[in-house]
Amino acid sequence: MIRWIVGSSLRLSLLVVVAAAAILVYGITQLRKMPVDVFPEFNPPLVEVQTEALGLSAAEVESLITVPTEADLLNGVAWLDQIYSESVAGMSSILMVFEPGTDPIRARQMVQERLTQAYALPNVSKPPVMLQPLSASSRAMMVGLSSEELSLIEMGVLVRWNIKPRLMGVPGVANVAVWGQRERQLQMQVDPERLHDNGVTLAQIIKTAGEALWVSPLSYLEASTPGTAGWIDTPTQRLSIRHLLPISSPEELAKVAVVDTDGLLLGDVTNVVEEHQPLIGDATLDDRPGYLLVIEKFPGASTEAVTRGVEEALDAMRPGLTGIEIDTTVFRPANYIESARANVSRSLLIGALLVLLLLLLFQWDWRSALIGFVAIPLSLVVATFVLYLRGATFNAMVLAGLAMALGAVIDDAMIDVENITRRLRQHRQEGSDQAATAIILSAALEMRSPVAFATLILVLAVTPILFLQDLAGAFFRPLAVTYLLAVLASLATAMLVTPVLSMLLLGGSSRPGRVSPVIPGLQRVYRGLLARTVGASTATLVAAAAIILIGLAALPFLERSLLPAFKQTDLLIQLEGAPGTSRLEMARMEVQVSRELRSIAGVRNVGSHVGRAETGDQVVGINSGELWASLDPAADYDQTVAAIRAAISGYPGLSAIVQTYQPERLGQTLTSPDHDITVRIYGHDLAVLRDKAQEVRQAVAEIDGVVEARTEAQAEEPQLEIEVDLAAAERHRVIPGDVRRQATTLLSGLQVGTLFEEQKVFEVVVWGVPEIRNSLSDIRGLPIETPLGLVRLDDLADVRIVPTPVIIRRDAVSRFVDVDVSVQGRRFGAVAAAIDERIDKIAFPMEFHAEVLGDAATRQAAWWRVWAAAL
Repeated sequence: MIRWIVGSSLRLSLLVVVAAAAILVYGITQLRKMPVDVFPEFNPPLVEVQTEALGLSAAEVESLITVPTEADLLNGVAWLDQIYSESVAGMSSILMVFEPGTDPIRARQMVQERLTQAYALPNVSKPPVMLQPLSASSRAMMVGLSSEELSLIEMGVLVRWNIKPRLMGVPGVANVAVWGQRERQLQMQVDPERLHDNGVTLAQIIKTAGEALWVSPLSYLEASTPGTAGWIDTPTQRLSIRHLLPISSPEELAKVAVVDTDGLLLGDVTNVVEEHQPLIGDATLDDRPGYLLVIEKFPGASTEAVTRGVEEALDAMRPGLTGIEIDTTVFRPANYIESARANVSRSLLIGALLVLLLLLLFQWDWRSALIGFVAIPLSLVVATFVLYLRGATFNAMVLAGLAMALGAVIDDAMIDVENITRRLRQHRQEGSDQAATAIILSAALEMRSPVAFATLILVLAVTPILFLQDLAGAFFRPLAVTYLLAVLASLATAMLVTPVLSMLLLGGSSRPGRVSPVIPGLQRVYRGLLARTVGASTATLVAAAAIILIGLAALPFLERSLLPAFKQTDLLIQLEGAPGTSRLEMARMEVQVSRELRSIAGVRNVGSHVGRAETGDQVVGINSGELWASLDPAADYDQTVAAIRAAISGYPGLSAIVQTYQPERLGQTLTSPDHDITVRIYGHDLAVLRDKAQEVRQAVAEIDGVVEARTEAQAEEPQLEIEVDLAAAERHRVIPGDVRRQATTLLSGLQVGTLFEEQKVFEVVVWGVPEIRNSLSDIRGLPIETPLGLVRLDDLADVRIVPTPVIIRRDAVSRFVDVDVSVQGRRFGAVAAAIDERIDKIAFPMEFHAEVLGDAATRQAAWWRVWAAAL
């Protein structure tokens, strides 16, 4: 087989040379278009559904939105493998992971079909939104917007209706999440005392405002069915009819007469103002509020191309954004990629020159050196071009695979040329008249048979990586695939191209090469070392065994993370305040930290955001924030990072993590877990779950091999809880639902209508004046309308502060609490079996049960399999 392949290439030498040249030139040209990223695309097929419910607590979000959505709509969708959910104040996030190999488009189609039934959910939220598929790297860049001339609401209108839609049209952009978004609203801020003094009820204000507009979302108002104006037909033409709304400003809305009154206007009994909605997150730039646009990209999209597209779009819009400062340096991963590309290009150039010098030095013939110098890049280009055709990105794992294969590629290029040159020289010295083609064929076959077996061994050594499971396998598979492609491409080049080039460049030469003067000296040194080694075989074996043992002994002391330390110039500082910390306090602390960071030499820019954004990648409370520090590439990287860590550590009560940006799932995949086995207790009542978790922890801690068992801590924050007293409600002739509806309108606001103006849509909201919703005492004294007059809220209900979870997590359509177990001195399987036996003896209430999970142990096993495969 090998003889036929090599012989055919020699017979078709012209075709082989032309094909090789075409592949080399075309491959290099096309590879410039290959998407470049730091990380490979390792996400499994997944779909995330988010539902915004402004004003609902985490517990209400779970019961009213998350449970019916995941249990009644999404659970059991075709090809679903796992379903998780997180409920925070104001939002539900449901993540569905599908079976490996599932077509993402078909998975999204199945989910979308289920979401068509979302109309059956309680009318307390916006419709569920299925997020766009995102790259594993997620964030492509962040853009900061600030202004000293425009108000935040005016900027919000531009962001919502001009900037974001334009950026969403940039190729490769999957989502634009806006931190600090302030939607323009016309608000009628009501004071119940003022309404009562004028003989007006809250229901009258709601009805007046809703019916004054063309469209209202309140189904009990006639404006919910506005109808169409129609047209008329005259004898000669048709005339369409359009009604123009005479309301577009607070002043015009204030002139509307309140229904069922003697000429009272909305402006007489309410404060009609232009304001914005309650904020779920905020952004700070240069110590003042601003906007932070997080640009996320599609899988396979080039970070550099997306960055260029976004910057070009912003430059095109800049003339129409007068007074707005646009900062694209807050977070720009393309800087690191461009720097890395320049470094790699420089290293490749230096490496190519060194390889050429070594080839000339060892071959001592420019023709032989040229053959090897062509074969090496041809093999690498072919391997990378195949990846390009498969739609892969050029990332750190691909680069690592090429680097690993470089030794085999160079070896393939040199040994064939060296053997062919030696055989040609030998035949010329012996005066043989054998044809050069036959000599080259024979010389190539001499090396190809043993080298083919060596290549097979290399392939088999790396193949186990292809069988790694879960995210670790998806992350490292590009490395193995790249290595295998490079080795196989090198083998093909050695069998097809190298013999042909040898025939063309060396076959007709009367002096096919001279022995390099370096070779005899190296051979003498090698023979001397070999003689000593063979003569002291016992000592040699002992030394080799000692080196192996020392290496194995050092393994436990190495940092067990497979993620390389990328020195990116964009740093992420994750901040976590005490649960229940307000937005204003978090913003104040972030401003203070930002000022200190900007004073550090080497820090070029700092931007920050707290909380979350609609359709964003953060499912957190308002007590969470992130700072993004852009470093000067010319600064001392390690010294600057150390100074940042020192500055952050000086804020007591504020938890902070300083790191380069990496996707959340990447950290879960590659970092070493701090436990080996997880016992997950499922149920619906958090108090019972905690009690049973403690019982499981105590039972597990007594098992041989368990060094530590701890219950996962759940963060809680204070929550104001209102429970209507039925007896008090009966005395005041009011029902619990009326109390809730009035309180929620006054405290959270109620959208009563919509304005359609200048191709934009704005909400009209009835809300309480700020003075009645600033403190706990204000809430207790909130005036509630009853048939007997105004009554304080605390006279109708028990108003108390209780602890509540910041985030409620669910797995397999159930709440859960984890008990993390660390194992030492015993096999994981044996400990897991013992845990199962102990759990079987624990009595669980109805709808509660426990399962032993081995995710951490599986990740550790995957880590060791990677090392074993590498060795």
